[in-house]
Order: sequence, then C-alpha cells, then structure tokens
Amino acid sequence: MSVLVVDGLRAYYRTSAFGVPRDVRAVDEVSFTVEAGEIYGLAGESSSGKTTLIKTIAAATQPPLEVLAGTVTFNFPTGTIEMQRAGRDTLAAIRWRHLSYIMQGSMSVLNPVRRVRHAFVDFAFRHIKQSMPRFLDTVRGHLARVQLGPDVLDAYPHQLSGGMRQRVTIALATVCRPEFIIADEPTTALDVVVQKDVLAMIREIQRELGSSILFVTHDMAVHANLADRLGIMYGGRLVEEGRTADVFRSPRHPYTAHLIASLPRLGDAAPKAGLTGAPPNLADPPTGCRFHPRCPLASDICRREVPPMTETLGHRVACFHPEPS
Repeated sequence: MSVLVVDGLRAYYRTSAFGVPRDVRAVDEVSFTVEAGEIYGLAGESSSGKTTLIKTIAAATQPPLEVLAGTVTFNFPTGTIEMQRAGRDTLAAIRWRHLSYIMQGSMSVLNPVRRVRHAFVDFAFRHIKQSMPRFLDTVRGHLARVQLGPDVLDAYPHQLSGGMRQRVTIALATVCRPEFIIADEPTTALDVVVQKDVLAMIREIQRELGSSILFVTHDMAVHANLADRLGIMYGGRLVEEGRTADVFRSPRHPYTAHLIASLPRLGDAAPKAGLTGAPPNLADPPTGCRFHPRCPLASDICRREVPPMTETLGHRVACFHPEPS
C-alpha cells in the first residue's frame, strides 16, 4: 500500500494588485505516490515548485498559497487522512508522531534563546507519553543514534556546529518513530564530509524505523546515492519519474538528461554546457510544455499542448519527444 498518494494537485499563490488578480502556478497537476519503506527523491532547479509541493503535502499552506484542486492522502496504521480536509486537531495529532519534517535550515527549528532540550519537549513530549525523566532518557538514547552526546540537550543552538545542529533536527524528526518523513534540502549548508555522514545517518535511521521519506534536493548526486525512486520537477509540474538507477542510466526527458549531464565525473575535463534561457515565469507560464522555450527538441505540438504523462515499465515521462527507454 502507498503511504502517500498525491493526485492531480494544484496549488497557486493567489494575489491581487490594484484590483488585478495574479496567480503563480507553483504546483500544477502533480500526481505521484510514495510506497512504504521507500525513499522518494524530488529534484529540480530553484523555482521548480519543490518547496511549495511539500508545504502543500504537509498541509502547511498559508495565504496567499491556496490549494485549488487535487488530493493529498496519507495511509497511516491509525487510518487514512486526506490532508486538505483534516481539521486542526487531526493535523496536530499526526504531525511529528506520524508525519515529520526535517527542515532546510536547523535554525528554522531551534530557538536560539532556548536550550536544545526544550525543542524535544515542545515537539515530542506529548506524543511519546512518558514521564519527563524517562522521556529525557529516551531522547538521550536517540541522540546517540545520530552520534551526539547527552550534553547537547543543555546546549544553546549557537554553541553547536552546523553539522551538530543538523543532526539535532534529524533526531527531532525521528524521535517519535514516524511513518513518513519530509526532508527539505537537509544537507544544503553542510560541507561534503559532513553531508556524507548525515546522508548515511538518514538512510540508517530510515531502515531502522521502516519509515518512508520524501527527500527534496536540487543535488542530483545526493539522489543518486540515497533515493529509491526519483521525480523530476520543472515549472511546477512533474516531468519524469522512475527508479533512480533507471533515470540516471536512461533519462527520457530532455531536462532530466541535462541535469544528469551537468554532473562532474572523474577524468572528464570537458566543459559543461548550460541550458539557454531561464526558468519559466509561473505567473505567466508558456503554453504547452513549460520546458519548450529551452528545449532543443521542441516542435509545434510542444508549444500548443501539454504533454501527457505516459508510463513504460514503471518509468513515467511527460514529453512528446522522449528518449527511448
């Protein structure tokens, strides 16, 4: 059974200036699933809609962001929840206990004027339902899993290194043993050595808990080493999806092929060619395929019509001129 089912999701930023309405189509007709025990990678350049998508999945939308259509459904052991219809009490009950979030910046989670232990009390105490001394013992044991000592609980965030703070946020997101974890660029601000340790830690904890992870990053090399399946976003739409190995071995969408070709390789001294043009303006996106102004394969049909998502042996692509599988 799929833990997460996203079906036909549309989420726009809706504003009005001088009486003129303006919609930024950040997420437009996105559909995909995440299976139990799977790490699903979501890739795409900045402004492709990744962060808006995960905000909508977590029901963390605030005006001017609105969900116009589609559904986000989680299948937890306690029952099925459609996030856009769930009440405040329901959302409070599942967050951190069943659905947790590793945020992009550790300082977005940790209060700079409170000790780290207060973050665990605020987020997890009411879900774990233990006495305070026993709860803190549970937290200390969990910190050991992410290679942190118990003294971290008495530290202020500024007293920890960036890598230590990121480990704290991972511990926060996993201490309640949730079934689903959203990881939003959790390694962006880390150097490559710390990044490697953090990625290994996320994979180890995911296997131990049996959780599913939606892992969001623009770094294709990270996806290659972590994700089981990979979805590629461009201009607010999902343009390709498949097993990570299949996508890297045989990308079918021209945009995916460019992302993979841009990766550095040992012994390859050839210059890397960048894409011409710029990402689309999602307040006034191009007609048809949103990639067509930058695509070397674009034809008239690409400019007129939105390419449907087609599937071949579990590999999906939205393109009128896909590479052969």
